[in-house]
Amino acid sequence: MITLERRYQSSGAIGRKLINCGVKYTAALAAALAALAPLVANATEGGGSIYPIGVNTILAGFMPSPGDYAYLYGARYDSNHTLDGSGNDKAGINNFGAHVNALAFRYDHVWDGVTFLGANLMTRIGVPFVDLHLHFDVKTPKGIVHKDSSDTGLSDAAIIPLALGWHSPHLNQMVGIEFFLPTGDYDVHRLANVGRHYYSISPEYFFTLKPIDKVEISAKVMYLFNTTNHETNYSSGDELIIDYNLGYQVTPKLQVGANGYFYKQTTNDVQNGAIVNGGNEGRVLSAGPFIKYQPTRSLALVFKWQHEMLVENRTRGDRFWLQVAYKFR
Repeated sequence: MITLERRYQSSGAIGRKLINCGVKYTAALAAALAALAPLVANATEGGGSIYPIGVNTILAGFMPSPGDYAYLYGARYDSNHTLDGSGNDKAGINNFGAHVNALAFRYDHVWDGVTFLGANLMTRIGVPFVDLHLHFDVKTPKGIVHKDSSDTGLSDAAIIPLALGWHSPHLNQMVGIEFFLPTGDYDVHRLANVGRHYYSISPEYFFTLKPIDKVEISAKVMYLFNTTNHETNYSSGDELIIDYNLGYQVTPKLQVGANGYFYKQTTNDVQNGAIVNGGNEGRVLSAGPFIKYQPTRSLALVFKWQHEMLVENRTRGDRFWLQVAYKFR
């Protein structure tokens, strides 16, 4: 995303695991809703992801110079639709709303004087704090039932023990393996949960291409392997996620362009050994504008909007980001 660099005009690599704006629907619904669980559940358990899709766009593949970097992420997600496998509003669900506020901190340390296979080395840790609100009306044999649930607290932390970064005049690349830890608040009896309650691991590839001086093309490509939530015996399917960016450097301090993400669940959801709801495989594509302002070599700010389209088995909405990067050593 944003990164600060002494030797380069602009810099970047922000990745992090910030909020999962997914909605947690557990098996512990009231008896009247239990029979309607297939209507409520969507792609992966609760329709979310342990990774905050869309966070790592600007200068994703650029590892900065050795030093310490702090990143602060503010995010807002709003959705008034939960869609089925055909991209239509789910039958039996009305007045749906999912609203997420998140604040996350990320720390990057780029090691000084240490290289491997010609690459510089970096360690990354991210910790998010999330406020989640969910409400909907569902039709039951006994009439309309309103459900409302909220959760606020620490979400799931992420760490890349070592990422490798290569530099060249027009192409910068990074590779690493990210581990997601179930540190977030979770209650099996609650509809909304800011934690996912399982471990995930993701091999990742980042690149930033500058075909000409003022044009930037960046992306982060990751493949998430999810373990089982043992409170619900639910195994969410694997996920392919691509965060992307196309930017133009208007001035040395100002960059504008388009950003977004592509998400596709590639394997079935499984609960108690059985495939859930035909596999429950989610899909979404998003796009929107961004603006980056870097007043000094040690400070950068980014505002992003990402509008979701082509959605299946997930919520559909809009995601807004305010991101700050600061080099303090």
